[in-house]
Amino acid sequence: MRHFLKSVVTMTAVCAIASVPVLLKTESASADEGMRGSYVGIGVSADGSGAAASVTGRIDLKPVSIRTTVTGACDSGLCATLVVPTVTYDFGIGKNANIYAGLGASAISLSDSNSSVSLGTGAVVQAGAEGAISQNVVLYGDGTYFTNGGGTLWKVGVGYKF
Repeated sequence: MRHFLKSVVTMTAVCAIASVPVLLKTESASADEGMRGSYVGIGVSADGSGAAASVTGRIDLKPVSIRTTVTGACDSGLCATLVVPTVTYDFGIGKNANIYAGLGASAISLSDSNSSVSLGTGAVVQAGAEGAISQNVVLYGDGTYFTNGGGTLWKVGVGYKF
């Protein structure tokens, strides 16, 4: 129960931080606001046990996006790979910025030079923010809560928008 409450507080904090730009916004919302376009990016994912490189992609289906993150690490010939696909609803908060929230799944596997084994799947809840800093460059960050007790994965990165 304590772990569950800690995770709920974590996701609440992510949502609150992602909502700050909306609260500070002074002009009225219009239909053309928000960041349009799909992207592929590289970044860093971190949880309570460490950090690893990650690859993230977004397919823009405005106002919904399909996102996937792949991250993993190897140690002494044993490699772990985590795949997290999500469907998010995007809220435009400016000309080139969105906050988003959504649901998805996770799958993790372990492998060595001889075999691979799946450790299971689970549901996730995700919230984050993204913004274009130029025509083709995006900065993004989010928190993903694993409902099966796997904790929270934090991610930041830079992407190429197309």
